[in-house]
Amino acid sequence: MGTAVIGLIIVIALILLGIPIALSLFVVGFGGIWYLTSFSTASSAIHYTPLGSLIGSDLAALPLFMMIGAFALSSGVATDAYKTARVWLGRLPGGLGVATIAASAAFCCCSGSSVASAMTMGKLSIKEMQESKYADSLASGVCGAGGLLATMIPPSGAMVLYGLVSGESISQLLVAGFVPALIILLGFIIIIVATALLFPDKAPLIEQHFSWKEKFRSLPNALGIIIIFATIFIGLFTGAFTPTQSAAWGALIALILLILKGREGLWERFKNACIESAEVNVAILFLMLAAYVFSNFLVLAGLPQAIQSSVSGLNVAPVLIVIAILLSYVVLGMFLESVTMMLITIPIYYPIIVGLGFNGIWFGVVVMAMVEIGMLTPPFGIVAYALKSVAQDIDIVQIFKGVIPFALAELAVVFLLLAFPQICLWLPSLMK
Repeated sequence: MGTAVIGLIIVIALILLGIPIALSLFVVGFGGIWYLTSFSTASSAIHYTPLGSLIGSDLAALPLFMMIGAFALSSGVATDAYKTARVWLGRLPGGLGVATIAASAAFCCCSGSSVASAMTMGKLSIKEMQESKYADSLASGVCGAGGLLATMIPPSGAMVLYGLVSGESISQLLVAGFVPALIILLGFIIIIVATALLFPDKAPLIEQHFSWKEKFRSLPNALGIIIIFATIFIGLFTGAFTPTQSAAWGALIALILLILKGREGLWERFKNACIESAEVNVAILFLMLAAYVFSNFLVLAGLPQAIQSSVSGLNVAPVLIVIAILLSYVVLGMFLESVTMMLITIPIYYPIIVGLGFNGIWFGVVVMAMVEIGMLTPPFGIVAYALKSVAQDIDIVQIFKGVIPFALAELAVVFLLLAFPQICLWLPSLMK
């Protein structure tokens, strides 16, 4: 176990020194396996075993889900969703914020990336909220919070990764996050409306009115997102599609939307979407390989076994152990991004959770929620800094100040899921 602890310390040191995370994990993992066994064993960890475990799996769903988001972003569905939400919800207290959250949730239904969703909505709505005299903290906080729903709603690449690492059903995981996501969305809306009512100077009521005719005319703008989400969700729920098949159909529909958007600049938009999707997927696959090697090293060094033995010897309620595990994601979120957090921790935490008698699907959903919170955690919350890149006039302190209430609301939902696991297990139990 001492070797594993030294390896973890070296990885953290390398990351803090600015070495790429994938390279840090790979070098330490490979070197650790070589030290504990032999060079040939370390070589097999990067040649044969990963390929054998990935061939025939649902890994293909991951790049296809990413492609859905890239095509959808290029086709302008986020702008269409925001315009529709703006027309229907703009007159509510905090209407622009509510419209932004609703549009974010809609875009997340075809994005799968929290960072991309937050940045997209930031570009669309922060300037308009500032012009309407919204507080900078609220304007940025709304965009940051809305983007987080991408890890809970299909097509969630994070859910696919959890399923690949844990061995749980990816279809059930993707379906399980839907109801918790709706509860989180409702909580976010309540925060915005309450802020507007209690502090009207932070979210002034807009004066623009829209007729019912204008409202119904705006609905077709959201049709593309509805079709993509319905195809994926219904296909998974009914068992008609595997995760890979649902991802393929979603990507095809997103491509059709991109083509229908107009021929002008079509090739350039298609090419850029493909390049963006490929870059993200290659980075994730390198991380997966590096994390796989590093996890093998930790197993050989006896860290998971030692943790499980220590946990089983503790005379405390299992739920307290679960809470401690979940809170560790808040700390990890200060230093690591979501994919790295999951790839490192799930091989260690998952056997402990299952051994304590908890459901692996349920754990996947609460982990997604905690990962989302970690992505907002100062000082290195990746979503907060992504927003800073598109809203450079807003101080990073104001952005963190704006996202904290939403992070606390999501933490409250996590405790709700701890008390009532059936909230996320109900829909999967109905699947065919």
